[in-house]
Amino acid sequence: YVLTIEPEPDQPADAAADDQTTFWLGTLAMLVLLAVSVGLAIYMWRLTYVLEPGYSVRFTGVQGLDPSQNPAISPAFNLTVHVNNKQHMRRVYQEENTVIVYYDEGSSNSTTRSIGWGKMPAFCVDRWSTTDLDVSLSNQGLFLSQRSREKMEADLKSAQIHISVEIKPAHPEESSKPCLTLCGGKAIGQSFPALSAMPMPMPSKCSTLCATERKYIY
Repeated sequence: YVLTIEPEPDQPADAAADDQTTFWLGTLAMLVLLAVSVGLAIYMWRLTYVLEPGYSVRFTGVQGLDPSQNPAISPAFNLTVHVNNKQHMRRVYQEENTVIVYYDEGSSNSTTRSIGWGKMPAFCVDRWSTTDLDVSLSNQGLFLSQRSREKMEADLKSAQIHISVEIKPAHPEESSKPCLTLCGGKAIGQSFPALSAMPMPMPSKCSTLCATERKYIY
């Protein structure tokens, strides 16, 4: 017997092209799925562990800030701190914080001095929610130099006093992120009337600085 081996017919060109197209489409789909999965994982990680809530500060009342009669003033401030946790999927808890108000004395080296302080109460904000905190600050018998008095009186006449608000942890050494939340604000009004007559400036955005760095925003 003579065994004859017939050659296999060549694969049609169209079938080979289809196989190659299917391979590349499958590879592309896997890469897209991988990219989406990684992006989703990073997004969820940031929502859960990284992002901090947003803060804004509004002055609702300022009194006792008129140095024209006495070199020693006793300023009192009322603030509303708005905590925005709407974009985060984790609950936020903060212990009691110290709040300090600084006044820009306007010298060449941008000297600032504290003119009031107080405590912001501890709070919890549920995920996807907000809360407002009322904070009262004061300082009794604060002595101002002649230059500072003149500068503050001029600021009162122009209805613009450049101040900054510093919010910091009461025990930064125990904090996993020893950061300062800094907000710039402008108190408006020549005589700084009572709370009911105080103009309501727009909330000032805050920024967060970590470690020991301190920055003032006017």
